[in-house]
Amino acid sequence: MTEEAPLSARRYAVIDVYDRYSRHRMLVEEARRYARVLECGCATGFLSRLIVENSGPDLVGVERDPAAAEEAARHCRRVVVADLADPAWAALVGERFDLVIFGDVLEHLPDPAATLRAARAALAPDGRILVSLPNVAHWTIRAKLLLGRFDYRPTGIMDVTHLRFYTRRSAVLMFEAAGCRPVWFKPVFHGRFTTRARPLWNLVTRAFPGPFAFQMLFLLEPAG
Repeated sequence: MTEEAPLSARRYAVIDVYDRYSRHRMLVEEARRYARVLECGCATGFLSRLIVENSGPDLVGVERDPAAAEEAARHCRRVVVADLADPAWAALVGERFDLVIFGDVLEHLPDPAATLRAARAALAPDGRILVSLPNVAHWTIRAKLLLGRFDYRPTGIMDVTHLRFYTRRSAVLMFEAAGCRPVWFKPVFHGRFTTRARPLWNLVTRAFPGPFAFQMLFLLEPAG
């Protein structure tokens, strides 16, 4: 791994599994229910492409990496090059949307609640926010902590660029600080058990999301 690689948005443009249990598919299917969508941190537009294909919604992206934004522009109506840590990012977008997506993005930001508050300004009436976050309470992280390990990786829960770490409870507290409340919560299983046992492991994950959810999906609405 080079020093440059962890900072490139291209490393996220990978979909390992795309079945009904995949967070990517859940994000895409939810997004396709809305007419106007803003994807924040769209990287190369690998999800944008799936959202808009076959007459999908009108989609605008926000991406900090100019090279990745140029690639994403092939799939989005337009891409705004902006840093989501800058409170002015929503004003740069200058439009309102039925859905704003943060797919595994907020944990990379110094003040996620402030970014969510800015996102509220980009919502149309009755607009909602779709968030995916990694779950730091996953059993693999717990096991490593028992062994005294807290090792960063290029991607995943321990991504080297993560500034924040969330459990379900701390995520909800962050949403409340941003003036949002969950409409629904969906725990997402991920890992090596992706063949015949996958449906069973997803049942276990829904029953015990704390230790088994790899990612957590939330649909939010403004609290007031």
